[in-house]
Amino acid sequence: MAGNGIVRYSRREHEMRQPTLFLLILAALAAPMAAQAKAAEPAADRIDRSSGGSIANVKVTSENFKEVTYRKKGSARAMKIPAEEVVDVSRSDTPQPLREGKSKVLAGDLKGALAPLKLAARNNTPWVKEYANFYLGEAHSRIGNAEEAVTAYEAVLAAKPDSRFLPRARLGIAAAWTAAKQYGKAQGVLSAFVREVDAKRLHRQHALAAKQLLGRNLDAQGKYAEAGREYDSVISEAKSLVGRAKGEGEKARLHLIGLRAQRDKGSSLIREKKYSAASMVFSQMANSRNDPLARAIGVMGQGEVSLAQGKSDLARVLLSEVSALGFGAEEERPRVLRLLAEAYIDLKSKGEKGAGKLAQLYIDDLVRNHAGTEDAQAARDLQKKLK
Repeated sequence: MAGNGIVRYSRREHEMRQPTLFLLILAALAAPMAAQAKAAEPAADRIDRSSGGSIANVKVTSENFKEVTYRKKGSARAMKIPAEEVVDVSRSDTPQPLREGKSKVLAGDLKGALAPLKLAARNNTPWVKEYANFYLGEAHSRIGNAEEAVTAYEAVLAAKPDSRFLPRARLGIAAAWTAAKQYGKAQGVLSAFVREVDAKRLHRQHALAAKQLLGRNLDAQGKYAEAGREYDSVISEAKSLVGRAKGEGEKARLHLIGLRAQRDKGSSLIREKKYSAASMVFSQMANSRNDPLARAIGVMGQGEVSLAQGKSDLARVLLSEVSALGFGAEEERPRVLRLLAEAYIDLKSKGEKGAGKLAQLYIDDLVRNHAGTEDAQAARDLQKKLK
């Protein structure tokens, strides 16, 4: 370095610091190759589990009613998860109409979901057609379009006979026919599906779900004794299967089916005006201190019994407890809101000031946040009572 602060290099040093023509050419060639490699790298899929959590950063390679097969990113090893443990699969290559329609169904914008899902259902890719028709069936069912729902669910299995959605499609068809009061058609679907579960060696949880729905079908026809036998059968087998369950996720799913069968049994007894018997069912559940969900359903049921007996003030207290504390019963919230609306409508008829406004708040919550549920559909009739 010279005294004036200027750095001086030898000719050899200078040449070493200049990029050679070869390096420039190599860099020019490498840049687009790297970009192509990055673009060719597949985007990741995600599998959401029914027990909570997700398996992310994977590539789903196949799905059927038995299992979902996938590879972790960067691995060639195939891994599998039982289909009953999968609540959703998000594919990175989902076409925009399907992505939009599915999102709207999940968000409760059922009518807004119809157009994009119908467009997606015309896609020639089998899995896209399968997915689009399933969510189209869900939308139509929750809107109350029974025949359209059945057509969509049947299209799921036409597109892929071993679809992961097979159990949900079968139950969806039966639920749609039951809602439309086509009870014979629903019973035929359910009876056949119970046999199909055994023939295809699907998990027994699907047969229990079918038998529970059969109980509700019979209940809607006023065949309470037959409905009660179905509920008892589900409760008994669910308890037995919980004891043999291999994992916490399986145990939780079976336990939930059993609890809902108990709930439906109690509600059936209320419709039969057997209030003492219904109170026994719900009191037993309400005393389950180590089982928050059972307790929530039990307290809710006690409120339902009180409401049926004309004790709307007591019903309000019990139902408000469940609504405020939750007890982990978020899936039961639409039912709580509907019963609270009924309680306040009854209190309004008895002259309580402000009861009508509170009933309207619960109805609005149902319609806005739980669109498409049975309880939200029932809110239409409750709204008429307020006028």
